Amino acid sequence: HQSVDRARTVSTPTRGAQVATASTLDVINHGALGTAAQLQGLGRAMLDMSVEYAKQRKQYGKLIGEYQALKHQLAEVAIALEMSRPLLWAGALAIAENPDDPAAAVRDVSAARVAVADAAQLAARTALQVHGAIGYTLEHDLGLWLTKTRALQSAWGTQTYHRGRVLDAITAGAGASGAAR
Repeated sequence: HQSVDRARTVSTPTRGAQVATASTLDVINHGALGTAAQLQGLGRAMLDMSVEYAKQRKQYGKLIGEYQALKHQLAEVAIALEMSRPLLWAGALAIAENPDDPAAAVRDVSAARVAVADAAQLAARTALQVHGAIGYTLEHDLGLWLTKTRALQSAWGTQTYHRGRVLDAITAGAGASGAAR
């Protein structure tokens, strides 16, 4: 891939590729964690915007926020975002507590990245359903936030890549604990 200035190339990590150095692993961990933090903020912003919109928009003479189905959708988004927050903090702590061993943070950072990206994607889909077509317009902030959320879904590795990192870290740990018995 090439970046916008065409002077630099940006490569996306692929599962199974050998990570050359601890420094490269550290960069991937920091990039993935930063992306997860941005997605957490975007997801929360879209949820807040959707709740406010549901309190104002009327359909068939009734506020759309009074419909139980919509309440359930928004509650699912809130739960997904809240459940991903501790994983985000755990990823940050794993990096901070193991600066000399970035490989130790791989599992926690990738788990956070997966959970937060899934929650943000759910927030984006739900926000678009709540807002309807106005969410796509340039006049509404939601359109920009949807675009950013979509762009960040594959930044610093795809969901498949990060799920693979978690699996590899867990199976490597299981192999080490099995050998110690």
